[in-house]
Amino acid sequence: MPKPAFVSPDLDSFCLLDGLGLTVTGQHIRRDRAILECGVTVDDPWCRSCRGRGIPRGTVVRRLAHLPLGWRPTTLWVRVLRYRCSDCARVWRQDTSKAADRGRPGAVGPWAPASG
Repeated sequence: MPKPAFVSPDLDSFCLLDGLGLTVTGQHIRRDRAILECGVTVDDPWCRSCRGRGIPRGTVVRRLAHLPLGWRPTTLWVRVLRYRCSDCARVWRQDTSKAADRGRPGAVGPWAPASG
């Protein structure tokens, strides 16, 4: 058996977040569940209407259920930036469509909007 090559620990790849455009920024582990606070890795500051630059105007939290890590149910709290265009005043959020697709009925995958 060849010797394994070890690399530094990477929670994003362990939790399958790296392919979804998310990165773990914090964790809260309780006896009955785990919560991972995440941020969106791709910045999205350009207006889709006029192509002007948006100004960050706060954040919203999307709660997504995940397959259990170990025996604990796991929830992702994804902090999503809100932007407001300085030219046309349009408001939008960072794109999280890779992480959860609400509009596709019967979507199969580890991520889904969490209830409660």
